[in-house]
Amino acid sequence: MGERELIERAWRVFKRDPRELLWLDDAQAVELSGKIVLKVDVFDETTDWLPGMTMRDVGWRAVTAAVSDVLVKGAKPLGVLLGVGLPEDSFDAADELFAGVEEACDELGVRVWGGDTGSSDHLYVAVAAAGVAERLVPRSGARPGDALMLAGHEVSTPAAYAVLLEGAEPCEGVEEAIELAYRPKLTKPEFWLEVSRLATASIDDSDGLALTLHYLAEASGVKLVVERLPLSATLLACAERWGRDPLELALYFGGEEYNFVFTTRDPDAVLQLAEKHGQRVWRIGRVEEGRGVVLEGYGGVEPRGWEHFRGWALGRRFGSDRPRSPSRQ
Repeated sequence: MGERELIERAWRVFKRDPRELLWLDDAQAVELSGKIVLKVDVFDETTDWLPGMTMRDVGWRAVTAAVSDVLVKGAKPLGVLLGVGLPEDSFDAADELFAGVEEACDELGVRVWGGDTGSSDHLYVAVAAAGVAERLVPRSGARPGDALMLAGHEVSTPAAYAVLLEGAEPCEGVEEAIELAYRPKLTKPEFWLEVSRLATASIDDSDGLALTLHYLAEASGVKLVVERLPLSATLLACAERWGRDPLELALYFGGEEYNFVFTTRDPDAVLQLAEKHGQRVWRIGRVEEGRGVVLEGYGGVEPRGWEHFRGWALGRRFGSDRPRSPSRQ
């Protein structure tokens, strides 16, 4: 099979966007008004493939990761462009990859606008996401007196990582945590676009919760005081079985939760919107003058988590690096 046939197979799966102006062409065009928000994110087999993931899961996660960064800035996600590299022995699985991409697009209200395909010695999926915002929410807007909040779901990914990457003993409920690691869920776009009007700063949790909090604190020039974290029952049960501190796991051994961490002057209004939309939001702390991140009753939070080229920054509890070159499934 050549590239032309691969592209034809892709368009049998993807729905077209009626806003497209060029149809099938060398580039794509749409008419937009507002602030354009763009993001490129790459899923690479050698660093991002969790054991047991399917090609359909890969497509879902690649789109979700890119759209998350657009949405968290207060932009309505509209479309994505794909750059796909495939080994020849993966062609038969391409339909599954494209199906996962389309499922994520349906979930998030975006369309595939086009892209590029090529041969590669390993799988990669580069996703460029675009959205439009009336009001941007940067990392740098938090001010003393703001409430620190988290939207999405309870923290569970560390339990999945420990089982998948380090061979930790499975515990009750870990299957659901693993499924969420394979297919991360974003807070609903329609909900977040309302909340973003009340947010002063925001960032998604993709590199680990400790690093995420530090990125926000550093950009805003403030201190974040964390009063509580929404830990899942699975994470608590697993930590007890393994003899680990669940807060350590949540802060330093997570990542790619894609929860939205944000600050606001009006937490009550945010909670009312969450109830209206059936979404989950927690008030997890406050913003103060100063620098750094502190967890009450625990002490200072170190700025460590996942970093490309370094692995898990400053080490981690279960091992030294993510798995390399997993088998395609």
